[in-house]
Amino acid sequence: MFKYQATSSDGRRSKGTLESADTRAALATLATQGLKVFALEAAGPAGGKVPASSGPKPSDKTPPSAKLRIAQEEVLLCIQELSTLLNAGIPLADAMLNIARGHEGRPMGAALNASYVSLRSGSSLAVALKTSGLNLPEYVHELVKAGEETGKLGASLQSASQQMESDAVFRRETRNALTYPMVLIASGLLATLVVFVFVVPKFANILTNPKADIPAFSRWVLHAGLWLVNNKIFAGVIAASTVTGAWLALSKQTVRDQLWEIATTLPVMGRWIDHVELARWASMFSVLLQHHVPLLDALRHSQNSLAGRAWRNKAELIARDVRAGQGLAAAMQTHHFLDSVGLNLVRVGEQSGKLAHTTASLAQMHRTHAQQSMKQFLILLEPVTILLVSVLLGGIMISVMLAITSLTNVI
Repeated sequence: MFKYQATSSDGRRSKGTLESADTRAALATLATQGLKVFALEAAGPAGGKVPASSGPKPSDKTPPSAKLRIAQEEVLLCIQELSTLLNAGIPLADAMLNIARGHEGRPMGAALNASYVSLRSGSSLAVALKTSGLNLPEYVHELVKAGEETGKLGASLQSASQQMESDAVFRRETRNALTYPMVLIASGLLATLVVFVFVVPKFANILTNPKADIPAFSRWVLHAGLWLVNNKIFAGVIAASTVTGAWLALSKQTVRDQLWEIATTLPVMGRWIDHVELARWASMFSVLLQHHVPLLDALRHSQNSLAGRAWRNKAELIARDVRAGQGLAAAMQTHHFLDSVGLNLVRVGEQSGKLAHTTASLAQMHRTHAQQSMKQFLILLEPVTILLVSVLLGGIMISVMLAITSLTNVI
């Protein structure tokens, strides 16, 4: 049994009880009666509360999906399904319910059920997705808001899914490209550890010979090898603590944001980040303009797609200047947001009334530059990794050989 409070199509309030299998079925039944539910509470046959395990409640603040990790591929598939159903003319609540049934029994299904309950309670889709526990990029929420404001929610979700798919392809290509350098680094560290533990201690007796003229670097390497052999457990604890601490630090958004800001100052990586930020901003801005979002609103929404603090500050200043009456290209030139090529595209778009198309070209241009910068970074990373591993292992072996040759004075 469920107690409900709802409003009818003519705005009148009503309340009552309903027998149903679960919360989702109760909401579906009430929806068929033309009622918009804003409160739903599960109750026993005699009016007593049922245990929380009997079914989800719309008042739950922490959806089950917030406690479990949902794969990004599954989230992308959900957004694609939702945009397809909306473009086919299916009502939003019915589309959400159908997708939730397809993912029933999984964390995604719990998140979609929470969104469905939120929608039936009168919330917008942007709010429902925000509170569902789905790990969606910020630009998805911005596009959903824009789609609801303009009445083109299906097209906005389709653009969001295309952007998510582009990001997924980029992450996959980057991960595949970084596999070989990571394997080199891991094998180099493993080889160094083996040499320190099994090879270096064999020559440690040289340290006890007072007549041997051992170089300082060789002494340091031999002492390090002896220390690792005598303190294996302690060294393992330090290594495990370091890895765990790094993993916990990287799991925090603030730490990742700080690392992103630091990476912007690096020579090759910084140029790649600039292109990534501009490609994301231009793509978002173009999509919003294509959906007939006003210029100031488009600037406000696209500003939230930028990850770097410096870029967000520039975008905020540009929006302020445009609000004051300055042209978009002039404001961007004042705050050094784009280079000369990008400024020309924006200026031409303003003059011709096709700013959405020119910014789409700008997004594609910076996306291509970002891919080229990443390839350049990976081309440099591979030989640098090999060089570092070679220097590390070669330095250890040279230090051991210097220690051995120091015994010639004794002989």
